[in-house]
Amino acid sequence: MKEYLKNNHKYYLIIIVIAIMITSVLLIKGLPEGHDVDAHMARAVGTGEALSEGQFPALITSNYANGFGYSWNIFYPPLVTYIMTILKIFVYSYVNSFKLIIIISVIIAGLGMYELLKEITRKKKISLLGSIMYICAPYLLVDIYTRMALGEILSYAFFPILFLGIYNILIGSGKKHTLITVGAVGILLSHNISAVFAVVVSGIFIIFNIEKLKDKEKIKKIAINVVFIIFITSFFYLTLLQTKASARYVVFEYGKMGTVETLKENAVYLSQILFGKMQYGLSNLLSNADNVETDMCFQIGLYIIIPIIFTPFVLKNIGKEKRKNYLVSLIIGLLSIILSTTIIPYEKMPQWMSFIQYPWRFLFVATFMLTIIAVINIEKLCRKIDIKEIMLITTIILIYVSPLIFVNNFDDEIVDEKYSKKDEIIEGTSGTTSTVSLEYIPSKAFLNLDYLENREQKVEVINGNIEIKEENKNGSKMEIKYRNNNEKSNIELPYLYYPGYEIKINGEKIPYYETENGFIGVEIKEKSSGDIIVKYTGTTLARVSFITSIISFLIFIIYNIRIIIKNSQKNTDKS
Repeated sequence: MKEYLKNNHKYYLIIIVIAIMITSVLLIKGLPEGHDVDAHMARAVGTGEALSEGQFPALITSNYANGFGYSWNIFYPPLVTYIMTILKIFVYSYVNSFKLIIIISVIIAGLGMYELLKEITRKKKISLLGSIMYICAPYLLVDIYTRMALGEILSYAFFPILFLGIYNILIGSGKKHTLITVGAVGILLSHNISAVFAVVVSGIFIIFNIEKLKDKEKIKKIAINVVFIIFITSFFYLTLLQTKASARYVVFEYGKMGTVETLKENAVYLSQILFGKMQYGLSNLLSNADNVETDMCFQIGLYIIIPIIFTPFVLKNIGKEKRKNYLVSLIIGLLSIILSTTIIPYEKMPQWMSFIQYPWRFLFVATFMLTIIAVINIEKLCRKIDIKEIMLITTIILIYVSPLIFVNNFDDEIVDEKYSKKDEIIEGTSGTTSTVSLEYIPSKAFLNLDYLENREQKVEVINGNIEIKEENKNGSKMEIKYRNNNEKSNIELPYLYYPGYEIKINGEKIPYYETENGFIGVEIKEKSSGDIIVKYTGTTLARVSFITSIISFLIFIIYNIRIIIKNSQKNTDKS
Protein backbone atom coordinates (compact mmCIF):
# COMPACT_ATOMS: atom_id res chain seq x y z
CA MET A 1 0.00 0.00 0.00
CA LYS A 2 2.82 2.44 0.90
CA GLU A 3 4.55 1.71 -2.39
CA TYR A 4 1.30 2.21 -4.29
CA LEU A 5 0.64 5.58 -2.65
CA LYS A 6 4.24 6.61 -3.25
CA ASN A 7 3.82 5.97 -6.99
CA ASN A 8 0.45 7.71 -7.25
CA HIS A 9 0.37 10.36 -4.53
CA LYS A 10 1.20 13.33 -6.79
CA TYR A 11 -1.64 12.40 -9.14
CA TYR A 12 -4.02 12.01 -6.20
CA LEU A 13 -2.91 15.40 -4.91
CA ILE A 14 -3.58 17.11 -8.25
CA ILE A 15 -7.06 15.55 -8.44
CA ILE A 16 -7.88 16.64 -4.89
CA VAL A 17 -6.66 20.19 -5.57
CA ILE A 18 -8.76 20.47 -8.76
CA ALA A 19 -11.79 19.01 -6.94
CA ILE A 20 -11.45 21.57 -4.16
CA MET A 21 -10.98 24.37 -6.70
CA ILE A 22 -14.24 23.64 -8.53
CA THR A 23 -16.19 23.27 -5.27
CA SER A 24 -14.51 26.09 -3.32
CA VAL A 25 -17.38 28.44 -4.24
CA LEU A 26 -19.45 26.45 -1.73
CA LEU A 27 -17.43 28.04 1.07
CA ILE A 28 -19.60 31.15 0.68
CA LYS A 29 -22.23 31.52 3.42
CA GLY A 30 -25.46 29.71 2.64
CA LEU A 31 -26.21 27.38 -0.28
CA PRO A 32 -26.84 27.94 -3.99
CA GLU A 33 -30.49 28.51 -4.87
CA GLY A 34 -30.59 25.09 -6.51
CA HIS A 35 -33.66 23.18 -7.63
CA ASP A 36 -33.45 20.43 -5.00
CA VAL A 37 -31.96 22.28 -2.01
CA ASP A 38 -35.13 22.08 0.09
CA ALA A 39 -35.58 18.37 -0.58
CA HIS A 40 -32.09 17.33 0.50
CA MET A 41 -31.90 19.70 3.46
CA ALA A 42 -35.29 18.44 4.65
CA ARG A 43 -34.22 14.83 4.24
CA ALA A 44 -31.12 15.37 6.39
CA VAL A 45 -32.69 17.56 9.06
CA GLY A 46 -35.71 15.24 9.17
CA THR A 47 -33.45 12.25 9.75
CA GLY A 48 -31.83 14.04 12.67
CA GLU A 49 -35.25 14.90 14.10
CA ALA A 50 -36.39 11.29 13.83
CA LEU A 51 -33.23 10.03 15.53
CA SER A 52 -33.77 12.51 18.36
CA GLU A 53 -37.20 10.94 18.94
CA GLY A 54 -35.55 7.54 19.36
CA GLN A 55 -36.37 6.11 15.93
CA PHE A 56 -33.87 3.56 14.70
CA PRO A 57 -33.93 3.34 11.76
CA ALA A 58 -35.05 6.95 11.29
CA LEU A 59 -37.98 6.83 8.87
CA ILE A 60 -40.72 9.30 9.88
CA THR A 61 -40.26 13.04 10.43
CA SER A 62 -43.17 13.90 12.70
CA ASN A 63 -43.33 17.67 12.07
CA TYR A 64 -43.49 17.44 8.26
CA ALA A 65 -46.67 17.41 6.13
CA ASN A 66 -48.55 19.83 8.41
CA GLY A 67 -47.26 17.99 11.46
CA PHE A 68 -48.87 14.65 10.58
CA GLY A 69 -45.61 12.80 9.83
CA TYR A 70 -43.85 12.27 6.53
CA SER A 71 -41.25 9.84 5.29
CA TRP A 72 -38.41 10.57 2.91
CA ASN A 73 -36.22 7.67 3.98
CA ILE A 74 -38.71 4.91 3.18
CA PHE A 75 -38.96 5.98 -0.47
CA TYR A 76 -35.74 7.85 -1.29
CA PRO A 77 -32.37 6.09 -0.87
CA PRO A 78 -31.08 7.40 2.49
CA LEU A 79 -27.28 7.13 2.26
CA VAL A 80 -26.87 10.90 1.83
CA THR A 81 -29.03 11.68 4.85
CA TYR A 82 -27.12 9.34 7.16
CA ILE A 83 -23.74 10.62 5.97
CA MET A 84 -24.85 14.24 6.45
CA THR A 85 -26.11 13.42 9.94
CA ILE A 86 -22.72 11.94 10.85
CA LEU A 87 -20.81 14.84 9.28
CA LYS A 88 -22.92 17.34 11.24
CA ILE A 89 -21.24 16.11 14.42
CA PHE A 90 -17.96 17.53 13.12
CA VAL A 91 -19.10 20.60 11.13
CA TYR A 92 -21.97 21.71 13.42
CA SER A 93 -24.76 22.17 10.87
CA TYR A 94 -26.51 20.35 8.05
CA VAL A 95 -25.74 23.25 5.72
CA ASN A 96 -22.03 22.67 6.30
CA SER A 97 -22.38 18.90 5.96
CA PHE A 98 -24.31 19.46 2.70
CA LYS A 99 -21.30 21.35 1.32
CA LEU A 100 -18.77 18.88 2.70
CA ILE A 101 -20.47 15.84 1.20
CA ILE A 102 -20.40 17.52 -2.23
CA ILE A 103 -16.67 18.26 -1.91
CA ILE A 104 -15.97 14.69 -0.75
CA SER A 105 -18.09 13.26 -3.58
CA VAL A 106 -16.19 15.21 -6.24
CA ILE A 107 -12.87 14.03 -4.79
CA ILE A 108 -14.07 10.41 -4.76
CA ALA A 109 -15.36 10.79 -8.34
CA GLY A 110 -11.95 12.06 -9.45
CA LEU A 111 -9.93 9.39 -7.67
CA GLY A 112 -12.30 6.64 -8.81
CA MET A 113 -12.15 7.71 -12.45
CA TYR A 114 -8.35 7.95 -12.24
CA GLU A 115 -8.12 4.36 -10.98
CA LEU A 116 -10.61 3.10 -13.58
CA LEU A 117 -8.78 4.75 -16.47
CA LYS A 118 -5.44 3.53 -15.13
CA GLU A 119 -6.87 -0.01 -15.10
CA ILE A 120 -7.97 0.45 -18.73
CA THR A 121 -5.00 2.35 -20.21
CA ARG A 122 -2.20 1.34 -17.81
CA LYS A 123 -1.00 4.96 -18.02
CA LYS A 124 -1.08 7.39 -15.10
CA LYS A 125 -0.85 10.74 -16.85
CA ILE A 126 -3.62 10.17 -19.36
CA SER A 127 -5.71 8.76 -16.51
CA LEU A 128 -5.12 11.97 -14.57
CA LEU A 129 -6.38 14.01 -17.52
CA GLY A 130 -9.47 11.81 -17.80
CA SER A 131 -10.16 12.20 -14.10
CA ILE A 132 -10.02 16.00 -14.42
CA MET A 133 -12.30 15.90 -17.48
CA TYR A 134 -14.79 13.79 -15.53
CA ILE A 135 -15.02 16.02 -12.44
CA CYS A 136 -15.15 19.18 -14.56
CA ALA A 137 -17.94 17.82 -16.77
CA PRO A 138 -20.86 20.24 -17.22
CA TYR A 139 -23.34 17.60 -16.05
CA LEU A 140 -21.69 17.37 -12.62
CA LEU A 141 -21.28 21.14 -12.27
CA VAL A 142 -24.96 21.64 -13.16
CA ASP A 143 -25.86 19.03 -10.55
CA ILE A 144 -23.85 20.99 -7.97
CA TYR A 145 -24.57 24.63 -8.73
CA THR A 146 -27.88 24.59 -10.59
CA ARG A 147 -29.78 21.53 -9.41
CA MET A 148 -28.10 20.70 -6.07
CA ALA A 149 -29.03 17.09 -6.88
CA LEU A 150 -27.21 15.45 -3.99
CA GLY A 151 -28.28 11.87 -4.75
CA GLU A 152 -27.02 12.11 -8.32
CA ILE A 153 -23.78 13.77 -7.23
CA LEU A 154 -23.01 10.86 -4.91
CA SER A 155 -23.96 8.35 -7.63
CA TYR A 156 -21.63 10.17 -10.01
CA ALA A 157 -18.83 9.47 -7.52
CA PHE A 158 -19.66 5.77 -7.19
CA PHE A 159 -20.06 5.01 -10.92
CA PRO A 160 -16.30 4.75 -11.65
CA ILE A 161 -15.84 2.55 -8.56
CA LEU A 162 -18.53 0.12 -9.70
CA PHE A 163 -17.09 -0.18 -13.20
CA LEU A 164 -13.55 -0.47 -11.90
CA GLY A 165 -14.69 -3.54 -9.98
CA ILE A 166 -16.52 -4.95 -13.02
CA TYR A 167 -13.61 -4.28 -15.41
CA ASN A 168 -11.10 -5.72 -12.96
CA ILE A 169 -12.99 -8.97 -12.49
CA LEU A 170 -13.83 -9.43 -16.19
CA ILE A 171 -10.56 -8.34 -17.77
CA GLY A 172 -8.08 -7.64 -14.97
CA SER A 173 -6.61 -9.58 -12.08
CA GLY A 174 -9.83 -9.84 -10.08
CA LYS A 175 -8.11 -8.55 -6.94
CA LYS A 176 -10.35 -5.46 -6.82
CA HIS A 177 -13.61 -7.35 -7.27
CA THR A 178 -15.14 -6.11 -3.99
CA LEU A 179 -15.27 -2.61 -5.49
CA ILE A 180 -18.38 -3.93 -7.27
CA THR A 181 -20.10 -4.01 -3.90
CA VAL A 182 -18.76 -0.60 -2.87
CA GLY A 183 -19.90 1.04 -6.11
CA ALA A 184 -23.24 -0.75 -6.39
CA VAL A 185 -24.23 -0.18 -2.76
CA GLY A 186 -23.22 3.47 -3.04
CA ILE A 187 -25.39 4.01 -6.12
CA LEU A 188 -28.35 1.91 -4.93
CA LEU A 189 -28.51 3.83 -1.66
CA SER A 190 -28.01 7.25 -3.28
CA HIS A 191 -30.41 7.65 -6.20
CA ASN A 192 -33.07 5.36 -7.63
CA ILE A 193 -32.82 6.46 -11.27
CA SER A 194 -29.01 6.33 -11.29
CA ALA A 195 -29.33 2.84 -9.81
CA VAL A 196 -31.45 1.74 -12.78
CA PHE A 197 -28.84 3.16 -15.17
CA ALA A 198 -26.07 1.34 -13.30
CA VAL A 199 -27.91 -1.99 -13.39
CA VAL A 200 -28.67 -1.72 -17.11
CA VAL A 201 -25.18 -0.60 -18.18
CA SER A 202 -23.48 -3.16 -15.91
CA GLY A 203 -25.70 -5.87 -17.33
CA ILE A 204 -24.79 -4.89 -20.90
CA PHE A 205 -21.07 -5.08 -20.15
CA ILE A 206 -21.37 -8.44 -18.44
CA ILE A 207 -23.43 -9.84 -21.34
CA PHE A 208 -20.86 -8.67 -23.91
CA ASN A 209 -18.10 -10.25 -21.83
CA ILE A 210 -19.98 -13.40 -20.93
CA GLU A 211 -17.18 -15.58 -22.30
CA LYS A 212 -14.95 -14.23 -19.53
CA LEU A 213 -17.20 -15.93 -16.98
CA LYS A 214 -16.16 -19.45 -17.94
CA ASP A 215 -13.74 -19.16 -15.05
CA LYS A 216 -15.53 -20.52 -11.98
CA GLU A 217 -13.46 -18.29 -9.69
CA LYS A 218 -14.84 -15.18 -11.42
CA ILE A 219 -18.40 -16.46 -11.12
CA LYS A 220 -17.79 -17.12 -7.43
CA LYS A 221 -16.49 -13.59 -6.89
CA ILE A 222 -19.44 -12.04 -8.71
CA ALA A 223 -21.84 -14.17 -6.65
CA ILE A 224 -20.16 -13.04 -3.41
CA ASN A 225 -20.56 -9.42 -4.45
CA VAL A 226 -24.21 -9.91 -5.41
CA VAL A 227 -24.93 -11.44 -2.00
CA PHE A 228 -23.23 -8.55 -0.20
CA ILE A 229 -25.11 -6.00 -2.32
CA ILE A 230 -28.48 -7.60 -1.59
CA PHE A 231 -27.95 -7.88 2.15
CA ILE A 232 -26.33 -4.48 2.69
CA THR A 233 -29.10 -2.65 0.80
CA SER A 234 -31.94 -4.83 2.14
CA PHE A 235 -32.88 -2.37 4.90
CA PHE A 236 -33.99 0.16 2.28
CA TYR A 237 -35.55 -2.00 -0.43
CA LEU A 238 -37.44 -4.41 1.84
CA THR A 239 -38.96 -1.52 3.80
CA LEU A 240 -39.87 0.22 0.55
CA LEU A 241 -41.59 -2.89 -0.85
CA GLN A 242 -43.44 -3.51 2.40
CA THR A 243 -44.71 0.07 2.47
CA LYS A 244 -45.74 -0.06 -1.18
CA ALA A 245 -47.75 -3.22 -0.48
CA SER A 246 -49.49 -1.68 2.53
CA ALA A 247 -51.34 1.16 0.76
CA ARG A 248 -51.36 3.37 -2.31
CA TYR A 249 -48.81 6.21 -2.22
CA VAL A 250 -48.63 9.18 -4.56
CA VAL A 251 -45.14 8.38 -5.82
CA PHE A 252 -46.38 5.15 -7.39
CA GLU A 253 -49.35 6.76 -9.13
CA TYR A 254 -48.89 7.25 -12.85
CA GLY A 255 -48.86 10.93 -13.72
CA LYS A 256 -47.70 12.30 -10.39
CA MET A 257 -43.95 11.96 -10.96
CA GLY A 258 -44.28 12.21 -14.73
CA THR A 259 -45.97 10.94 -17.88
CA VAL A 260 -44.71 9.93 -21.32
CA GLU A 261 -46.08 13.27 -22.54
CA THR A 262 -43.95 15.19 -20.02
CA LEU A 263 -40.96 13.05 -21.01
CA LYS A 264 -41.40 14.37 -24.53
CA GLU A 265 -41.73 17.94 -23.28
CA ASN A 266 -38.56 17.66 -21.18
CA ALA A 267 -36.36 16.17 -23.90
CA VAL A 268 -33.70 18.54 -25.26
CA TYR A 269 -32.43 19.50 -28.67
CA LEU A 270 -29.16 17.99 -29.89
CA SER A 271 -27.85 21.52 -30.40
CA GLN A 272 -28.26 22.16 -26.65
CA ILE A 273 -26.06 19.15 -25.88
CA LEU A 274 -23.34 20.25 -28.28
CA PHE A 275 -23.47 24.05 -27.95
CA GLY A 276 -25.90 24.85 -25.14
CA LYS A 277 -25.58 27.97 -23.05
CA MET A 278 -23.52 27.84 -19.87
CA GLN A 279 -26.22 29.31 -17.63
CA TYR A 280 -28.51 28.77 -14.69
CA GLY A 281 -32.04 27.76 -15.59
CA LEU A 282 -34.76 25.15 -15.35
CA SER A 283 -35.69 22.15 -17.46
CA ASN A 284 -38.27 24.10 -19.43
CA LEU A 285 -41.02 22.52 -21.49
CA LEU A 286 -40.27 22.56 -25.21
CA SER A 287 -43.90 23.33 -26.10
CA ASN A 288 -42.70 26.94 -25.99
CA ALA A 289 -39.61 27.40 -28.19
CA ASP A 290 -38.62 30.55 -26.27
CA ASN A 291 -37.98 28.38 -23.22
CA VAL A 292 -34.74 27.16 -24.80
CA GLU A 293 -33.24 30.58 -24.10
CA THR A 294 -33.75 30.14 -20.36
CA ASP A 295 -32.99 26.41 -20.12
CA MET A 296 -30.27 25.20 -17.79
CA CYS A 297 -27.07 23.92 -19.39
CA PHE A 298 -27.34 20.49 -21.03
CA GLN A 299 -23.87 20.47 -22.61
CA ILE A 300 -21.87 17.26 -22.63
CA GLY A 301 -18.69 19.36 -22.99
CA LEU A 302 -16.81 20.15 -26.20
CA TYR A 303 -13.55 18.92 -24.65
CA ILE A 304 -15.22 15.50 -24.44
CA ILE A 305 -17.02 15.67 -27.80
CA ILE A 306 -14.03 16.81 -29.92
CA PRO A 307 -11.84 13.74 -29.12
CA ILE A 308 -14.84 11.52 -29.92
CA ILE A 309 -14.86 12.91 -33.48
CA PHE A 310 -11.51 11.22 -34.09
CA THR A 311 -12.88 7.75 -33.32
CA PRO A 312 -12.64 6.54 -36.98
CA PHE A 313 -8.92 7.31 -36.95
CA VAL A 314 -8.38 5.68 -33.56
CA LEU A 315 -10.44 2.51 -33.90
CA LYS A 316 -7.91 0.71 -36.07
CA ASN A 317 -5.29 1.23 -33.34
CA ILE A 318 -7.44 -0.37 -30.63
CA GLY A 319 -6.30 -3.90 -29.92
CA LYS A 320 -8.72 -6.68 -30.83
CA GLU A 321 -9.01 -7.69 -27.16
CA LYS A 322 -10.16 -4.21 -26.13
CA ARG A 323 -12.06 -3.18 -29.28
CA LYS A 324 -15.34 -4.80 -28.28
CA ASN A 325 -15.54 -2.98 -24.93
CA TYR A 326 -14.42 0.24 -26.61
CA LEU A 327 -17.30 -0.02 -29.11
CA VAL A 328 -19.81 -1.01 -26.43
CA SER A 329 -18.83 2.03 -24.34
CA LEU A 330 -19.00 4.31 -27.38
CA ILE A 331 -22.42 3.02 -28.44
CA ILE A 332 -23.85 3.30 -24.91
CA GLY A 333 -22.51 6.87 -24.66
CA LEU A 334 -23.88 7.98 -28.04
CA LEU A 335 -27.19 6.18 -27.49
CA SER A 336 -27.52 7.94 -24.13
CA ILE A 337 -27.17 11.29 -25.89
CA ILE A 338 -29.86 10.31 -28.39
CA LEU A 339 -32.15 9.18 -25.55
CA SER A 340 -31.82 12.66 -24.04
CA THR A 341 -33.12 14.38 -27.13
CA THR A 342 -36.31 15.08 -29.07
CA ILE A 343 -35.22 12.42 -31.58
CA ILE A 344 -36.95 9.81 -29.40
CA PRO A 345 -40.80 9.76 -29.69
CA TYR A 346 -41.36 9.54 -25.94
CA GLU A 347 -45.11 10.04 -26.26
CA LYS A 348 -45.22 6.57 -27.86
CA MET A 349 -43.11 4.91 -25.17
CA PRO A 350 -44.58 2.60 -22.46
CA GLN A 351 -45.86 4.35 -19.34
CA TRP A 352 -43.27 2.75 -17.03
CA MET A 353 -40.58 4.93 -18.63
CA SER A 354 -42.15 8.01 -17.02
CA PHE A 355 -40.22 7.27 -13.81
CA ILE A 356 -37.16 8.85 -15.50
CA GLN A 357 -39.03 12.21 -15.44
CA TYR A 358 -36.40 14.04 -17.50
CA PRO A 359 -34.79 12.42 -20.58
CA TRP A 360 -31.67 14.59 -20.13
CA ARG A 361 -30.81 12.38 -17.13
CA PHE A 362 -29.30 10.02 -19.73
CA LEU A 363 -26.49 12.59 -20.04
CA PHE A 364 -25.23 11.17 -16.74
CA VAL A 365 -24.39 7.89 -18.51
CA ALA A 366 -23.22 9.68 -21.65
CA THR A 367 -20.76 11.80 -19.66
CA PHE A 368 -19.30 8.76 -17.91
CA MET A 369 -18.96 6.59 -21.02
CA LEU A 370 -17.77 9.26 -23.43
CA THR A 371 -15.17 10.56 -20.98
CA ILE A 372 -13.58 7.09 -21.10
CA ILE A 373 -13.70 7.03 -24.93
CA ALA A 374 -12.34 10.58 -25.16
CA VAL A 375 -9.37 9.67 -22.94
CA ILE A 376 -8.58 6.53 -24.97
CA ASN A 377 -8.75 8.57 -28.18
CA ILE A 378 -6.44 11.25 -26.80
CA GLU A 379 -4.01 8.58 -25.63
CA LYS A 380 -3.95 6.91 -29.05
CA LEU A 381 -3.59 10.20 -30.94
CA CYS A 382 -0.97 11.82 -28.72
CA ARG A 383 0.95 8.73 -27.63
CA LYS A 384 2.70 10.78 -24.97
CA ILE A 385 1.33 13.54 -22.78
CA ASP A 386 3.21 15.44 -20.07
CA ILE A 387 2.09 17.01 -16.80
CA LYS A 388 2.68 20.50 -18.22
CA GLU A 389 0.35 19.74 -21.12
CA ILE A 390 -2.24 18.30 -18.73
CA MET A 391 -2.13 21.47 -16.64
CA LEU A 392 -2.57 23.60 -19.77
CA ILE A 393 -5.57 21.53 -20.87
CA THR A 394 -6.97 21.68 -17.34
CA THR A 395 -6.69 25.47 -17.35
CA ILE A 396 -8.59 25.63 -20.65
CA ILE A 397 -11.28 23.28 -19.29
CA LEU A 398 -11.69 25.35 -16.11
CA ILE A 399 -12.07 28.55 -18.13
CA TYR A 400 -14.58 26.79 -20.40
CA VAL A 401 -16.80 25.55 -17.53
CA SER A 402 -16.32 28.47 -15.12
CA PRO A 403 -19.70 30.04 -16.03
CA LEU A 404 -21.35 26.95 -14.51
CA ILE A 405 -19.42 27.37 -11.27
CA PHE A 406 -20.32 31.04 -10.82
CA VAL A 407 -23.78 30.65 -12.26
CA ASN A 408 -25.98 30.90 -9.17
CA ASN A 409 -26.89 33.19 -6.32
CA PHE A 410 -26.35 31.97 -2.77
CA ASP A 411 -29.17 32.01 -0.24
CA ASP A 412 -27.77 32.79 3.22
CA GLU A 413 -31.21 32.23 4.77
CA ILE A 414 -30.96 28.48 4.19
CA VAL A 415 -30.29 27.26 7.72
CA ASP A 416 -31.09 24.07 9.62
CA GLU A 417 -33.87 25.72 11.62
CA LYS A 418 -35.87 26.35 8.44
CA TYR A 419 -36.52 22.60 8.21
CA SER A 420 -36.92 21.70 11.89
CA LYS A 421 -40.12 23.64 12.54
CA LYS A 422 -43.67 22.51 11.77
CA ASP A 423 -43.98 22.17 8.01
CA GLU A 424 -47.22 23.60 6.60
CA ILE A 425 -48.83 23.38 3.19
CA ILE A 426 -47.99 26.47 1.16
CA GLU A 427 -51.16 28.31 0.20
CA GLY A 428 -52.16 27.80 -3.42
CA THR A 429 -49.85 24.79 -3.86
CA SER A 430 -49.92 21.05 -3.30
CA GLY A 431 -46.66 20.98 -1.39
CA THR A 432 -44.65 22.22 1.56
CA THR A 433 -41.10 23.47 2.08
CA SER A 434 -39.87 20.21 3.59
CA THR A 435 -41.86 17.72 1.51
CA VAL A 436 -41.59 19.68 -1.76
CA SER A 437 -44.67 18.19 -3.45
CA LEU A 438 -45.97 15.66 -0.93
CA GLU A 439 -45.18 12.79 -3.31
CA TYR A 440 -44.60 10.32 -0.49
CA ILE A 441 -47.93 10.65 1.29
CA PRO A 442 -50.84 8.18 0.93
CA SER A 443 -52.84 8.78 -2.24
CA LYS A 444 -56.04 9.16 -0.22
CA ALA A 445 -54.48 12.03 1.71
CA PHE A 446 -53.34 13.72 -1.50
CA LEU A 447 -56.88 13.56 -2.86
CA ASN A 448 -58.06 15.29 0.32
CA LEU A 449 -55.50 18.07 0.69
CA ASP A 450 -58.09 20.49 2.07
CA TYR A 451 -58.68 18.04 4.90
CA LEU A 452 -54.94 17.63 5.45
CA GLU A 453 -54.44 21.39 5.47
CA ASN A 454 -57.24 22.16 7.94
CA ARG A 455 -57.18 19.10 10.20
CA GLU A 456 -56.32 19.72 13.85
CA GLN A 457 -53.61 17.84 15.74
CA LYS A 458 -56.07 15.72 17.69
CA VAL A 459 -58.07 12.51 17.60
CA GLU A 460 -61.12 12.62 15.31
CA VAL A 461 -64.09 10.33 15.98
CA ILE A 462 -65.10 8.53 12.80
CA ASN A 463 -68.16 6.83 14.26
CA GLY A 464 -69.59 5.84 17.64
CA ASN A 465 -69.93 7.79 20.84
CA ILE A 466 -66.44 7.54 22.28
CA GLU A 467 -65.26 10.16 24.76
CA ILE A 468 -61.66 11.40 24.45
CA LYS A 469 -60.90 12.53 27.99
CA GLU A 470 -57.29 13.55 27.48
CA GLU A 471 -54.74 13.52 24.66
CA ASN A 472 -51.12 14.56 24.41
CA LYS A 473 -49.22 14.44 21.12
CA ASN A 474 -45.45 14.81 21.14
CA GLY A 475 -43.94 14.21 17.71
CA SER A 476 -44.33 10.58 16.68
CA LYS A 477 -45.55 9.68 20.18
CA MET A 478 -49.02 10.20 21.59
CA GLU A 479 -50.93 9.34 24.76
CA ILE A 480 -54.72 9.23 24.84
CA LYS A 481 -57.22 8.56 27.66
CA TYR A 482 -60.67 7.48 26.52
CA ARG A 483 -64.00 5.99 27.58
CA ASN A 484 -66.35 4.08 25.28
CA ASN A 485 -69.61 3.14 26.97
CA ASN A 486 -71.66 1.98 24.01
CA GLU A 487 -71.05 0.28 20.65
CA LYS A 488 -67.74 -0.19 18.90
CA SER A 489 -66.21 3.05 17.72
CA ASN A 490 -63.58 4.09 15.23
CA ILE A 491 -61.19 6.95 15.69
CA GLU A 492 -58.68 8.61 13.39
CA LEU A 493 -55.27 9.51 14.83
CA PRO A 494 -53.40 12.68 13.74
CA TYR A 495 -50.83 10.68 11.76
CA LEU A 496 -50.61 9.96 8.05
CA TYR A 497 -50.76 6.25 7.31
CA TYR A 498 -47.41 4.49 7.20
CA PRO A 499 -46.70 0.98 8.45
CA GLY A 500 -44.48 0.90 11.51
CA TYR A 501 -46.52 2.66 14.17
CA GLU A 502 -47.07 0.73 17.39
CA ILE A 503 -50.48 1.29 18.98
CA LYS A 504 -51.34 -0.18 22.37
CA ILE A 505 -54.62 -0.03 24.27
CA ASN A 506 -54.08 -0.72 27.96
CA GLY A 507 -50.78 -2.37 27.13
CA GLU A 508 -52.14 -4.63 24.39
CA LYS A 509 -50.84 -4.07 20.87
CA ILE A 510 -53.62 -3.63 18.31
CA PRO A 511 -53.73 -3.38 14.50
CA TYR A 512 -54.63 -0.21 12.62
CA TYR A 513 -55.86 0.64 9.14
CA GLU A 514 -55.88 3.47 6.62
CA THR A 515 -58.87 5.81 6.80
CA GLU A 516 -60.59 7.40 3.83
CA ASN A 517 -58.46 10.49 4.43
CA GLY A 518 -55.16 8.59 4.36
CA PHE A 519 -54.65 8.72 8.13
CA ILE A 520 -54.33 6.00 10.76
CA GLY A 521 -57.63 4.53 11.90
CA VAL A 522 -58.19 2.45 15.04
CA GLU A 523 -61.20 0.40 16.15
CA ILE A 524 -62.17 0.75 19.83
CA LYS A 525 -64.05 -2.06 21.55
CA GLU A 526 -67.43 -1.40 23.12
CA LYS A 527 -67.63 -0.76 26.88
CA SER A 528 -63.96 -0.13 27.26
CA SER A 529 -61.79 2.62 28.67
CA GLY A 530 -58.20 3.32 29.49
CA ASP A 531 -55.03 4.48 27.74
CA ILE A 532 -53.98 4.44 24.11
CA ILE A 533 -50.25 4.75 23.56
CA VAL A 534 -48.95 5.53 20.05
CA LYS A 535 -45.34 5.63 18.94
CA TYR A 536 -43.39 5.02 15.75
CA THR A 537 -41.06 2.03 16.05
CA GLY A 538 -40.78 0.87 12.45
CA THR A 539 -42.03 -2.49 11.28
CA THR A 540 -40.39 -5.70 12.43
CA LEU A 541 -39.11 -6.19 8.89
CA ALA A 542 -37.60 -2.69 8.86
CA ARG A 543 -35.80 -3.24 12.18
CA VAL A 544 -34.56 -6.73 11.34
CA SER A 545 -33.39 -5.75 7.84
CA PHE A 546 -31.59 -2.70 9.24
CA ILE A 547 -29.66 -4.86 11.70
CA THR A 548 -29.03 -7.39 8.92
CA SER A 549 -27.60 -4.64 6.71
CA ILE A 550 -25.29 -3.40 9.46
CA ILE A 551 -24.03 -6.92 10.20
CA SER A 552 -23.56 -7.59 6.46
CA PHE A 553 -21.57 -4.37 6.11
CA LEU A 554 -19.30 -5.36 9.01
CA ILE A 555 -18.79 -8.82 7.50
CA PHE A 556 -17.94 -7.13 4.19
CA ILE A 557 -15.25 -5.05 5.91
CA ILE A 558 -13.80 -8.16 7.59
CA TYR A 559 -13.88 -9.98 4.23
CA ASN A 560 -11.87 -7.17 2.63
CA ILE A 561 -9.36 -7.11 5.47
CA ARG A 562 -8.79 -10.83 4.96
CA ILE A 563 -8.23 -10.27 1.22
CA ILE A 564 -5.70 -7.50 1.93
CA ILE A 565 -3.82 -9.70 4.43
CA LYS A 566 -3.87 -12.65 2.02
CA ASN A 567 -2.53 -10.56 -0.87
CA SER A 568 0.17 -9.06 1.36
CA GLN A 569 1.33 -12.53 2.37
CA LYS A 570 1.51 -13.59 -1.29
CA ASN A 571 3.58 -10.54 -2.17
CA THR A 572 5.89 -11.23 0.78
CA ASP A 573 6.35 -14.85 -0.30
CA LYS A 574 7.21 -13.76 -3.86
CA SER A 575 9.81 -11.31 -2.62
